Amino acid sequence: MAQQNAAYCTPAIGLDPPPAAARRPDSPSLLRGHVATIAAFVTNGLASDLPSSVPFRFHVSGGSCGPATLTGLYFPTPGSRELVILLHGMGGNVHSAYQRRATSALCALGMSVLRLGQRGSSRDPEDLHHAGLWEDLAAVLRDDATVARYERVYVVGFSMGGHVALHLAAARRPRLAAVVSICSPLYLDGAVRHMDRPESAVYRRHVLAGLRHMYRDIARRRPVPVSPSEVDRAETLRAWDHLTVVRRFGFRDPTDYYESQSAGRILGALATPALLLYSPQDPMVPPSTLAGLEAHERRSPAVRVAWMDGGGHIAFPRRLDLGLGPAVPCTPYEQIAAWLRRQPAPEAAS
Repeated sequence: MAQQNAAYCTPAIGLDPPPAAARRPDSPSLLRGHVATIAAFVTNGLASDLPSSVPFRFHVSGGSCGPATLTGLYFPTPGSRELVILLHGMGGNVHSAYQRRATSALCALGMSVLRLGQRGSSRDPEDLHHAGLWEDLAAVLRDDATVARYERVYVVGFSMGGHVALHLAAARRPRLAAVVSICSPLYLDGAVRHMDRPESAVYRRHVLAGLRHMYRDIARRRPVPVSPSEVDRAETLRAWDHLTVVRRFGFRDPTDYYESQSAGRILGALATPALLLYSPQDPMVPPSTLAGLEAHERRSPAVRVAWMDGGGHIAFPRRLDLGLGPAVPCTPYEQIAAWLRRQPAPEAAS
């Protein structure tokens, strides 16, 4: 049976930057990426959530960004000693549809799951978050009693959530065993320029709709430097960042924010094992925005990059092979879970 599983695997294109053809995908490939992305959005939205969730709440008492209350959904699996923390993408929250399939698959594999909302994403948001704000997640790992029950803790981040997870992996946090970053930008300036193109209007409007809703809710709870009506007029991600993130967190301008917070610049510093999964057909984070990933000498040995054969943005191909051997079934989350479990034991908390 193991050999049969292996025979039907769709192998990853490779564990390094994709071939030149993938970096310059043709029109049919781009179309397949759009179709895969939209199809995943629809099918994930139709999936029912597990009924076993427990409300999660954690107060960040300090840090460089000030206090905040984080909320989430906790899905305990009886007898599990492993916890996967799922981080949503920009404009998303703990109810984002792509997390339902991940939760069901990982719980079925014997793992517990915590879907953690970043600051600003709850029903009663108190503050904004940004693409490099990893300190809140570090506080949860360090101080939360629920997380402390588990022997091994992993973080799986989707899109911008994966970007935050990579910052955490570079911060050498105790008890963190490994991270998986799925379709995450690495170089924020290039990613934003791509999303602000007219060709990306559908995706950009979807993201901005979630961000505007979040900002209006924040404005009802605390003073904000820019009125929601002015923010609502922002039609690009760069304009949104200029009006909100830059002013809230003290960056000089969007360029300063992007350059200082891009995870691509810290790939050489990652101490925690990190798996970066990409699709060459991704319409939101295409290979052209990841050009710096080719600098092998700047990558830590802890970093592994896998390019999927197919899929789209947060849209897996039906089968995936990360080279883990014929005994591992080739469904995406079976492969991800097996990779996580093969990483060394995490550093003990002091």
